[in-house]
Amino acid sequence: MSRFLLSLVLFFISIVTFGQNQIRISGGVLSTNTTVSEYSRGLTYFYLDSVNLDSRVTSPALNIDVDIDLGKRLFVNTGLSYATKGISSINYSKVDYYYAARQEYIGLKINLKYHYKFNDEKLGVYLSAGGKADFTVGGPTSAEIAVLDGAQYFQAFGTFKQVDFSLLTIVGMSYKLGPGDIILDLIFQNGLSDIFEDQFIVGRTFSIGAGIGYSLYL
Repeated sequence: MSRFLLSLVLFFISIVTFGQNQIRISGGVLSTNTTVSEYSRGLTYFYLDSVNLDSRVTSPALNIDVDIDLGKRLFVNTGLSYATKGISSINYSKVDYYYAARQEYIGLKINLKYHYKFNDEKLGVYLSAGGKADFTVGGPTSAEIAVLDGAQYFQAFGTFKQVDFSLLTIVGMSYKLGPGDIILDLIFQNGLSDIFEDQFIVGRTFSIGAGIGYSLYL
């Protein structure tokens, strides 16, 4: 996985070096809710009946991306991001302690973007849509390595697959200031993947985020 992420970084650097129109750096917040369901294991009970989940995670979000000009106000927008998703806390009903399952991700997005600027060229609005792949980074979550009573419940909801694919939509506005633009983004990310390793548990994410940053013409 580390080699794959390095390849992503090198790919991104090559885009920045050749053919880019703008580079954008932004930071903000991402709020993710994970919808969880479970298939029968052939037992008389479900794991979901024995746990209490806080499935919303709110985290800082960092982004660096580029706009590649295609002409006629169209751009390819691609870049890298960092954020945390997962499960905020897992409580097994028979014990009085919690485990967290907050997973860090580095994401790679590829969007098609339309950027319209008004007559004075200072104020602009844009819409981009496409796809994103988020890759797990960092060590295991505390729930994944749980060893106390009910460890199998914590591990089931705290162990994540390495990739989370999603549809990505960004609505934003820009305002020219200095050599570049101030940018404001509103982000909607609809997960397509089952994020859990456990074959009987299904988790899909939906994220809403907002960010502010600066876009520099190159």
